[in-house]
Amino acid sequence: MNRNSLYKKAKKYIPGISQLFGKRPELYLPGNKWPIYYSKAKGVEIWSLEKKKYYDFTMVGIGTAVLGYSDRDITKTAKKIIENGSMTTLNPPEDVELAEMLLKIHPWADKVRYARTGGESMSVAIRLARAYTKKEKILFCGYHGWFDWYLAANIKTNKNLDKHLLTGLNPKGVPKSLINTVIPFQFNNEKDLEKIVRKNAKRCAAIVMEPCRDYYPNKGFLEEIRRIATKNKCMLIFDEITCGWRMSASGVHMGFNVKPDIAVFGKTIANGVPMGAIIGKKNVMDLATKTFISSAFWTERLGPACALTFIKKHQKVNLGKKLILTGKKIKKIWKSAADNSNLDINIKGIDPLANFNLELNNWPVALTYFIQEMLKKNFLASEKCYANYMHSNDLLKKYEKACFEVFEKISKHTKLNNLKYKLEGPVKQMNFERLNDKY
Repeated sequence: MNRNSLYKKAKKYIPGISQLFGKRPELYLPGNKWPIYYSKAKGVEIWSLEKKKYYDFTMVGIGTAVLGYSDRDITKTAKKIIENGSMTTLNPPEDVELAEMLLKIHPWADKVRYARTGGESMSVAIRLARAYTKKEKILFCGYHGWFDWYLAANIKTNKNLDKHLLTGLNPKGVPKSLINTVIPFQFNNEKDLEKIVRKNAKRCAAIVMEPCRDYYPNKGFLEEIRRIATKNKCMLIFDEITCGWRMSASGVHMGFNVKPDIAVFGKTIANGVPMGAIIGKKNVMDLATKTFISSAFWTERLGPACALTFIKKHQKVNLGKKLILTGKKIKKIWKSAADNSNLDINIKGIDPLANFNLELNNWPVALTYFIQEMLKKNFLASEKCYANYMHSNDLLKKYEKACFEVFEKISKHTKLNNLKYKLEGPVKQMNFERLNDKY
């Protein structure tokens, strides 16, 4: 079966085509050009259904597989677990071993709960915070998943989430009774938060945020957030789902020496195997037995076993240092390629989670052209590139050469005012706004 027939069936049988907005081909290269489906993957190499090999310089498994696809050690662990039973009537011993390891890495925390996705994990954290404080309002910045508690921010204006990574998120199906229970604030703006807290202190259960993503926190910002949370008797929750494990073998917050009440991990923690973890202080975490937080598949063995293997390998190869260095190299490639082509470029993101945009009036067209031409050079590429352990120096040199060539073409066709005529299909979708109701 080829990709075109599969894609047609997906449109017919699967609402939204994919289980994840971020994997829709319209967000990369519309017009039947994007490979869409894969046959196998290894390292940062992906083979399409047509057996064509590509090098992945996007987010590499939506940010999950930081050791690369089909990592030897993770695969070895997974095979062993599957052969011996991944889900049984009894509990996996790895649950306890992983909890011990996570608490050793994060000495401020006392107890651990597990889930199997980042979104689930965040919902557990929110439930615990509300249970402990007996308050309901959540103040947040950044992206934190698809669950009702988060999407409730968009009930009133449908725009509250637009500056928090993803735009156009529709809260249809979220109870209107949740209006005003979730309130956004700006990253690196403690005055904005303090103003919001003053209005909502009596009902504020938690302050939720990613310690960093597009930007590093300003000096003293996280410390001030901690002070505000303590003063107003609300929980501080750090969402480490995306940024965690990319800077060091722990959470990003550990590098800033700011202790939350709860920290949440997912995505990278098992290198692509579904796994999430919630760690926190005893008085908060113990409420997991007072309210109802339970799920059968949170007790399977594969997730915690692979998480253990991942953390041990992370420590062994000093993965955080490697990802930071690689991220710096990727940023340098973009900057050099732009300078070489006389293009103005804006580069954002912490080093392992880099992204860019060219300062052009026709940026959506230019980005579509970039993806199109990089694909011809066997690169899966976009404006985002998450650093990976398997982004070798040799591969980075190939990527650099390709970027230089494509940026030069963008510059040339922009000057000739004919870039849009060089597209071989429609302009890519830049956000989710029109995708919500399309399929």
